[in-house]
Amino acid sequence: MEIPQGPSRIMPTSMLSSGAEDLDGHRRELELNVLDGALPADLHGHLFIAGSIASLGRPAFTGEGTLYRFDLEADRIRLTQNIMRPPCHYADRAAANFGELMQFRDIGLSRISPLLGIRTVLSNSPIPLRDRMIVTTDAGRPWEFDPVTLELVTPIGKADEWLGSIPVPWAFPLVLSTAHPAEDEATGELFTVNFSNPAPGGRPGFSHLVRWTGRALEHFTLIDRDGEAIQIHQCVHQIQVTRHWVLIQDSAFVVEMRQLALDVLGQVLPVEPLRELLGASTMRTQRPTTVIHAIRRSDLRPRAGGFADHPTPVLAHRIELEGESVHFYADFEDDGEHVRLIVPHTPTLDVSEWIHEGEDLLSGGEAGIEVAGMQIPCALARGRLGIHKVHVPSGKAESRFVEGRETWGLALGTYARRGPEKPIEVVYYNTSGFAPELVPSRLLSAYAPRVDIGALPLADGEPPRLLEIDTTTGVMRSYTAPNGWSLLSPNFIPRRGGPRHARDGYVAVLAHASETVPRTLGSTGEELWLFDANDITRGPVVRLGHSVLDFAFTIHGSWVPTLKPSRRDYQVDIRSELDLEYIRTRALGSLAFSDLFNETLGRVMHSDDVDSLLLNAVFPKF
Repeated sequence: MEIPQGPSRIMPTSMLSSGAEDLDGHRRELELNVLDGALPADLHGHLFIAGSIASLGRPAFTGEGTLYRFDLEADRIRLTQNIMRPPCHYADRAAANFGELMQFRDIGLSRISPLLGIRTVLSNSPIPLRDRMIVTTDAGRPWEFDPVTLELVTPIGKADEWLGSIPVPWAFPLVLSTAHPAEDEATGELFTVNFSNPAPGGRPGFSHLVRWTGRALEHFTLIDRDGEAIQIHQCVHQIQVTRHWVLIQDSAFVVEMRQLALDVLGQVLPVEPLRELLGASTMRTQRPTTVIHAIRRSDLRPRAGGFADHPTPVLAHRIELEGESVHFYADFEDDGEHVRLIVPHTPTLDVSEWIHEGEDLLSGGEAGIEVAGMQIPCALARGRLGIHKVHVPSGKAESRFVEGRETWGLALGTYARRGPEKPIEVVYYNTSGFAPELVPSRLLSAYAPRVDIGALPLADGEPPRLLEIDTTTGVMRSYTAPNGWSLLSPNFIPRRGGPRHARDGYVAVLAHASETVPRTLGSTGEELWLFDANDITRGPVVRLGHSVLDFAFTIHGSWVPTLKPSRRDYQVDIRSELDLEYIRTRALGSLAFSDLFNETLGRVMHSDDVDSLLLNAVFPKF
């Protein structure tokens, strides 16, 4: 297959402009065209991929959440896309009519209204559970969606079953959870988290493991061997569940609670002197290790969890591994004492930071509007895949690592899911490579003590790749993207009747081309590529596209064999949880970081404007 390419390696930025204006009213349906190659005869099922509809100059993670569904058949692939619209989406659209303090604005990686709260952007992961599908974010409750219509059904957990991270009377509070909850399909237990970092004013953080079995949420507060409450210092991006353990990762994604709280407060009060005093104006670097808190499932007795404000204590064992990470996998089967972890270690990869227009880049240039808002895609050191056998009670690990030139920019992974009893034998990862034209100089300044500047490929960079790594032998094979292309959102698709083994299927990626790449007839330069998982080094077996295809900034995905509509057997009453008097009473009953700010908000929550906004813009949709 001859894939058009540019004259040199360059990272495309097309994912930052996603045609949101065309999607605002209705979902989109397209039949993709084969551009080159042929569709496999054993292709089947449905692939879901989540993303954020980005636009130039805005942080990509603040755009509207969107879902893509690819319906896979031997003779065609159809694409359906819809925007995820929780209540705060409709409030955001209407808030501009009610004055500046009601409006939502992009602040850091959040979209905030000082009087209404924080947007839930459902853009990270579509996850199939035993009897439903959910879509997730790190900052908000997970929501069930209907796989057939791609419409939201209900949040998981009522508002008062979650604790907000900033105790103010917002209609839309900040709830910190995880984008990767984990389910034991056999028992129907879904494990997630509800946590907060310590905030200004001395308010302590909290760290709760949350269990859901289709009824009320159960909260367990994590404690160490000394009985002290465990603090999450960064965020919890991923959880894994094994036969005997729940594993909670303190992920390398810094949540700046000081900065976020002061940004909110700063919209109604002067806070710059306080910002300098608290050090909230300086960039925090990530911890250079991976910390995982492990909870014995036998300690989580049925219905033993408490309420959000009265959680049940549970012991968590601490595991600490060399090298930071954002994701990890775990074999489900374990012997009760040891777990096997597969961890993509990504030193200095800081996805909590994004490119600002006008700032200096490592390439020697200056960031333009075309890259402003992009999460910094590259690390300042090459990544490596760690395979760790950990004795959980002691935290001791036997570790092996796979690394090389190919592991620069180690990103998202996928593998063949062959049932819980099978170990993870082969994993696939996309990489961002190294693009000095997309790395701000301030990142090097912040992480300088951890960086070997002489080892940085500043002159030529490193191209994006698709990797296959055998976790038993450590053998790595790779496909190098042609000049001007990047490969996002890898997902394993089993062959019909499979997967019978760890390579029995296809790896799908969303491919983006830079403006330097000549376009194939019928392609926008944004395409779906399928690789034979038996040998990714041969390149894609088929490329598909459409003359109007415009992918968002996509992240994770999931494959399912069949589509089943939502049973709608669980439902949260949106209208009752947005009762303003109830919201004000609940929020003001806890310690606030600013009495004056809460008093101001409390008065506003009695105003006719907020009532009118909810009544006219939100409630008719629910």
